[in-house]
Amino acid sequence: MRDQDVLKAFDFETTADDPYLTVRQVTQALATHWDIEVTEEAVRSRLEQLCESDAVEKRTFGPGVAYRALLGPELADEVEARLSESEGELRREETVSHDDVWTDVDDE
Repeated sequence: MRDQDVLKAFDFETTADDPYLTVRQVTQALATHWDIEVTEEAVRSRLEQLCESDAVEKRTFGPGVAYRALLGPELADEVEARLSESEGELRREETVSHDDVWTDVDDE
């Protein structure tokens, strides 16, 4: 389980109206979306580390605790590289529409 996996759980499971998740919800999201099977204690420990680095904040309500991501997950290296490669394509009019891409695929 990486920090990025935990942060992605917030992207998948929270809304603007309810940006907080419990440890159990993060644990379930990791298992459901990425087949990452970890204990709730491991998730709690990682969330506390993320709180210390100001990537996540913690809210206490009664006997419970919920967490909110303050940062989003980072792009994967290969995605970031592709974005860098494509920088300027729109300005240079080198882009291709989705319709043209699908037409090319259908013709093959």
